Amino acid sequence: MKVVFRVDSSLQIGSGHLMRCLTMAERLKKENDADVYFVMRALSGNLIDLVKQKKISVLELPQAGSSSALSGYAKWLTVTQEQDAAETIASMKAIGTPDVLVIDSYAIDIKWESILRLHVKKIMVIDDLANRKHDCDILLDQNEYVFQAGSYIKEHQLNIQCKTEFVKNRWFY
Repeated sequence: MKVVFRVDSSLQIGSGHLMRCLTMAERLKKENDADVYFVMRALSGNLIDLVKQKKISVLELPQAGSSSALSGYAKWLTVTQEQDAAETIASMKAIGTPDVLVIDSYAIDIKWESILRLHVKKIMVIDDLANRKHDCDILLDQNEYVFQAGSYIKEHQLNIQCKTEFVKNRWFY
């Protein structure tokens, strides 16, 4: 199984998204002998070297200056979703089609995911905000709250909510 994670870390974003993806990636490698790759942008304060120290390949997207045309979480990508999607697709050509693409970014939504849909077999999104639409096969929201119908709107997606026992016993980094 080939699994690609699209996640960033930086001084602005922090490291939480990356750490939960690293935990998943290490388990996939150990328990499923998966080929795991991370697609990460070279942002200021990134943790790309940490990922490489874990013996996980990183497909590095080029650093980009901030754009005044971007606002909110979109600024975290430093480029438009369309440009990021195109660069992600180009970077994945070297490894072939992933079985699963895992996305953990507040800056990515249905627009980006729809572009990648033809280049991957399955898309999994980790999202704990429930503030945007997604085009995914699996949606993971680890928050401990009652799921409200309509929080996430997209056909053909499986919503996974973590049980209280998992939330209380999860590992923190």
